[in-house]
Amino acid sequence: MRLFYTLLALLLAFGASAQQNPQYSQYIFNSMNINPAYTGSKGVLNFNAFHRSQWTGIEGAPATQSLAIDGIAANNRLGVGVGLTRDKIGAQSQFSAYANLAVKLQVSETGIFSLGLAPGLVQHTLDGTELGIDDDPTIPAGKETSIKPDVKVGAYFHTDRFYAGLSASDLLQFKDMQYIEPERHYYFTAGYVFDMGNFVKVKPSVLVKEDFKAPANVDLNAFVLLGDKLWLGSSYRTSMNIFNNKSDLKYTNKRTAVALIAELQIHRSLRLGYAYDKMLNDMKGVNTHEISVGYYFFKKKDTRIITPQYF
Repeated sequence: MRLFYTLLALLLAFGASAQQNPQYSQYIFNSMNINPAYTGSKGVLNFNAFHRSQWTGIEGAPATQSLAIDGIAANNRLGVGVGLTRDKIGAQSQFSAYANLAVKLQVSETGIFSLGLAPGLVQHTLDGTELGIDDDPTIPAGKETSIKPDVKVGAYFHTDRFYAGLSASDLLQFKDMQYIEPERHYYFTAGYVFDMGNFVKVKPSVLVKEDFKAPANVDLNAFVLLGDKLWLGSSYRTSMNIFNNKSDLKYTNKRTAVALIAELQIHRSLRLGYAYDKMLNDMKGVNTHEISVGYYFFKKKDTRIITPQYF
């Protein structure tokens, strides 16, 4: 019972809708989970995996694992990929699998516009044995599992230095489900890479996550790239009343955090990333760790790919 109330308090503190979708910090290096139109943007077969341990030290805190594979086909006109994600918080877990497709159109010398679609299946599981409650008829004695279809859509434009994307997830709603139905979420992303000399590049970017029922989650990011090998930067995550003016401003301050992020291009094909998230609210002692690994599968004739990948 103590675990149940601890997790309930955490969800209320950070907003129920904010934690319904998995949270992770290194989307700035691979945005396919957020926007299906991003699929195939690397120009080669691309593998990316990460593990996130959120709010370490708290029993039943969220943990997320993800695996994404995508590539380009049909004379660089079609991006194809698969995304798998497992998200667990307390006794509740979610496993999702999406098939990503992105149609790409060359609109300028360096500009590519993409439209993406990702149909998938989401499995929700509630394991009543992990709650330690045996006197509540509303709590299952064992595991209860349900599966529902879902779909994501998105649009994405990028050049060799600029990108912007708009996407939506959880588009299929089933109000008769026994678990908490995630709200539809909408994402806007944009960023640009500036030269600061031969050795240093700077990349500011922004992510806005909105469901129009609570304050929007906003990430303000700034990174430097050293010698085309090492990314170092930070992400400031907060909440803002962009489209929803009815929410209490004090509530928005409860979801403030900063992430310190690094990614090292060890080899032309191999990259490793790490993120450390620190809360800036009443939970200052609660931290989050996230690691990622990525790999490009080059063909011998692949000589035109940008090294490194800026986004």
